[in-house]
Amino acid sequence: MRRNRGFTLIELLTVMAIISLLVGLLLPALAKARAQAQLTKDQSQIKQIHTAWISFAREYDGAFPTPGLINRLPDDILGDRPGRGPEDVTANTTCALFSVCIMQNYFAPQLAVTPTEPSAFVLVKDDFNYDLYDPVGDIYWDENFFCKLRSISHVSYAHTPICGERKVREWRDSMNSRFAVLSNRGVIDGNDQPGSQDYQQSITLKLHGGREQWVGNVLYNDNHIEVENSFWPEGLTYFDPLDAAVASLPDNIFQNQTGGDNSGLGFDIWLTIVSGITMTCDLSPEWD
Repeated sequence: MRRNRGFTLIELLTVMAIISLLVGLLLPALAKARAQAQLTKDQSQIKQIHTAWISFAREYDGAFPTPGLINRLPDDILGDRPGRGPEDVTANTTCALFSVCIMQNYFAPQLAVTPTEPSAFVLVKDDFNYDLYDPVGDIYWDENFFCKLRSISHVSYAHTPICGERKVREWRDSMNSRFAVLSNRGVIDGNDQPGSQDYQQSITLKLHGGREQWVGNVLYNDNHIEVENSFWPEGLTYFDPLDAAVASLPDNIFQNQTGGDNSGLGFDIWLTIVSGITMTCDLSPEWD
């Protein structure tokens, strides 16, 4: 009479050990593949946002979406009329920029938040109110679309401030391959000094780089993206008009190196989220 023979304890333990070994070998590779997939998805979202801006520019003499030119100050003679009156610079915030693009169906709210967002304060605005749109009533976007990184924000990405020389030169379809206009956000004031708590404790390091080094997607104005691991990308310099002896200086893409403090009047690359702005281009930049 034949008897069915099962696994012995030693055989079972051997199989379990082999499986554990295989899992240990495969998990790092799977984690790396997942991180690469998220990086690629993030690149796709950033490109779609910039492509939407380029599409918008085709109808507005080459200029990217500028909230202050969409919802203008009252005309001296006609008062509040769609498309008339001087630019309201104070409207050129990050929340208005993204909100006006969503309102006009250039992209969906989901596109404004990176798939690797680590902050509990940044979330997709699923209840975006499209019904508010009323140009005659002077309503062009959802005012409940926020960009306060330490309270609530519906935007993950940093962009060049819409004012000053940066706006004049690059807030348009310039196709400049060496000027960044959109990216994963960075550390406060681009502070990467050795021992900097701003850097070491920043949640932005978890976007793509883990806990040790910032890694991010940076999009340039010709719509190409580079994966950077430095706030000072190779080959990026800016001319300093205040010092004729200095032909060019390295450009920190998250630091306002021209214009002074929070003034947006400069012309170097400065990528940030802007929650407020005055008529004289003094900004309220947002950092985690």
